[in-house]
Amino acid sequence: MEKSLWCKFLWIVAVFLLIFLWIVYPSDRCVLNFSTGAVNFSKTHQERVRDLVNIWSETLYGVMNKSANLDLDSLSYAPHIQDCKRSGELHAKLDGRGENGKWPPWSLSQGSNLDSSEVEIIMDQMFYINNTVPSLNIPWILGGDEENLPLTRLVQHDLWLNQHPKDCSNARFLMADWFSQQTPTSIGVGSELVFLSAMFSMAVMQKRVLVTKAYHGANHSGCLGLDHARWSCYFVPEASSECIARALELSSQKEPWDQGLLVNFDHNHGWTVPRLWGEPWKRIEPSVELDGVLMADVNGNNERRWWRAQVFRYLMRFRSEYLCNLLNVARNEAFGEAAARLILKNYPQGNWNSNNHSSHSESPMEANLWSSYGPWIPRPLVSIHVRQGDKNIDMEVHPFKDYMKLAMRLRKKFPHINRVWLSTEMQNVIDESKEYEGWNFFFTDIKRQVGATRMAEYMASLGKRKNFENSYVNLLMAADCDFFVGVLGSTWSYAIDCLRMTSGKVKAGFLTVNPVNYLLR
Repeated sequence: MEKSLWCKFLWIVAVFLLIFLWIVYPSDRCVLNFSTGAVNFSKTHQERVRDLVNIWSETLYGVMNKSANLDLDSLSYAPHIQDCKRSGELHAKLDGRGENGKWPPWSLSQGSNLDSSEVEIIMDQMFYINNTVPSLNIPWILGGDEENLPLTRLVQHDLWLNQHPKDCSNARFLMADWFSQQTPTSIGVGSELVFLSAMFSMAVMQKRVLVTKAYHGANHSGCLGLDHARWSCYFVPEASSECIARALELSSQKEPWDQGLLVNFDHNHGWTVPRLWGEPWKRIEPSVELDGVLMADVNGNNERRWWRAQVFRYLMRFRSEYLCNLLNVARNEAFGEAAARLILKNYPQGNWNSNNHSSHSESPMEANLWSSYGPWIPRPLVSIHVRQGDKNIDMEVHPFKDYMKLAMRLRKKFPHINRVWLSTEMQNVIDESKEYEGWNFFFTDIKRQVGATRMAEYMASLGKRKNFENSYVNLLMAADCDFFVGVLGSTWSYAIDCLRMTSGKVKAGFLTVNPVNYLLR
């Protein structure tokens, strides 16, 4: 009898102990192992999320500060972080000729019956001579032909061939000035690219290799070695290394200029668009909506819009290892916590440990197929670019609520949309975004304007390095989003749209609060 009472007493004590543990240590801290009777007082879910994000952050900042190499073992389970060294090596392979001028390992689409020698002959000729060519496999173009501007793959092939001749010793060159060299505090990155597209037009029409001069935007401590003050700090070089080296060597001599081997941009060329491929802009399907109406021809600008999109895409076809690392940091700051939460959901409470994943090797599927998807970001994601400040000089400025009205329009068709990549120079826009419940806003961590500061003053306040790093990170993040709400009167929104129209997103469209301004016509 006493033994029975004693057993009941122990059971009661055990029940009260379990209730006590349940109250004091919530379920995500206390895990009871019924096979051993042991209780595992693990970290909370939020603490484990924070630990995982910290591992990623410490590694990435070490890479950026040159104090550490990218630890692939610790980051192999980070879906939003890219192996920049590996991708850089791949891009170099895809963007350069091989031994004896051999074409890089991208050619015709799979299924071609041509042998390698026939492919070499076909690929080493300008396709604008004959637009009826086999389907092309251009490694930096995503989506089907109908999801990009007309003739995008064909034109990208021809631009690459123009910039990568087999023999640079016989090449002629156009030496392209960056406008920021002349006015380094009064011109933005978007306007810079628009001017460069005009120079590229002249180079292609005269069958010259375009080589850029020293780049003001890369003249800072982050761009090192051969990439210092060069476009290649952010993206792969505009031409082959052999051609760039020869052009820069010749540019210091008087005779090559006198002989016409090198020329500067002729401003009389203006905004002339090459017609080497006919007039493909006339086949552009309307994809920009203003005030509820699709614009068939964006303010009579489709011709230049088509050409600028081709040039922007070619120049930014592959990002540099440096810019890749900057994007890793930006994605981790914006999406790291979301990625960590998803990863930890896949493991029993209390059993996750970073050491469990220290030896990870990619499967053939991951390495050869899934890698084309790029780093993970939470989708669907809407890009909203808000331009205010001193832009009222050449366009109508709209409040943030007008942009959000267009974002709400997207929800009618896609009710699950609730994430926004927000790019803006204005602090008031960031503050106003907090008022929209049911939306999650992501943006770079940078000082923003307060009041109507001139853009030139704001750029100067950031410092050259921070300004250009933030610009290119925002540009590529916005271009990678699924949908776009912006302001067509802004050169930056214009640039985002150009990249989207040549990366398989032309059918996603562009909702704009205003039309193209006169500077872009």
